[in-house]
Amino acid sequence: MKEVMVLRDLECIKAVAHPKRIEILNQFENSPLSAKQLSEILEEPHAKINYHIKMLYKVGILDLVEEKIKSGIVEKYYYPTAKSIEIGKNVFNFSLAGKIEGETDEFYVNKFEDVSEAFFNAAEAGKLSGSNIEDFHNVELSKEEAEEIKETLRAKLEEISARANRDANRERYEVAFVSIPEK
Repeated sequence: MKEVMVLRDLECIKAVAHPKRIEILNQFENSPLSAKQLSEILEEPHAKINYHIKMLYKVGILDLVEEKIKSGIVEKYYYPTAKSIEIGKNVFNFSLAGKIEGETDEFYVNKFEDVSEAFFNAAEAGKLSGSNIEDFHNVELSKEEAEEIKETLRAKLEEISARANRDANRERYEVAFVSIPEK
């Protein structure tokens, strides 16, 4: 089971966005469930629950983990593909940039989306830990101080990258610094 599944297309988002399907996903705890069990838990007709399960299975949100034969009927047991589901930031792009004179924020949004994509890919691959993220809130800075922090980070990264001594424990990282004005 993956830690995180990032939904990147509208078909997947549409499948999970139905209120009954969200209710179904919320029923799973530590063990797989069948459509019959879910219909009993949710007090809904078996056919209705089975339909929603098939939609979640079709787009890869649920995995078929076991089949048991009970009284000559095959009972299928499902479990979520990941512990949590996130919606990718690039699923829907719309911008009036270029249509409004002087609009230049699209470049920055695209850069942030690139960083977000790298983050989601690492999360899906199970490569993130507490040591990968440091965030600070409500920090009062001038624009010059925020720029100073960025330049200090850039200089430190260049210093580390320039070191001739490369050992086998080194990995490639995406490193981002974002200072976001609150107002």
